[in-house]
Amino acid sequence: MRASCVVRGAWAFALLLGACTPTTTRPAFAPMPEALHAVINAPPERVTQFADSLLRADTIGVRFVSLRDAFLETAEFAGAPPAPPHRVRLWADPDVPRKARVTIEAVYRPIEDPSRTTRDLERASPPGSPGQLRAQRLLTALKDKLGVTTY
Repeated sequence: MRASCVVRGAWAFALLLGACTPTTTRPAFAPMPEALHAVINAPPERVTQFADSLLRADTIGVRFVSLRDAFLETAEFAGAPPAPPHRVRLWADPDVPRKARVTIEAVYRPIEDPSRTTRDLERASPPGSPGQLRAQRLLTALKDKLGVTTY
């Protein structure tokens, strides 16, 4: 009797542990402090999906998108040599029900150095650069189409 309770408990624990997947496809780093922020009137998944469709319609390649984790990263764009290419990333975090706290960062890499990680080399795109302008247009489109909340 006692052994069967232990076995059942072990199976229950194994099932519970197997049901939880604490993994994420989001990067381990936080957005740059210069990133753009807004609270959009839509759930995070919908914001991510809409941003993906906007960028693809604007011929900006999307390198990675995860609706489950509400994260999007574009491919490098708008960098004709010798100007460095830019990249845009979007994080959409739950705020209150049916709203998302959106963060959009635009970055570029001024140099290539294989001995360092990509994030170590990235810098925030300066105002007026192709990356910053693309991030601003994306945030404006999200605000116009889905609505924005100002606290």
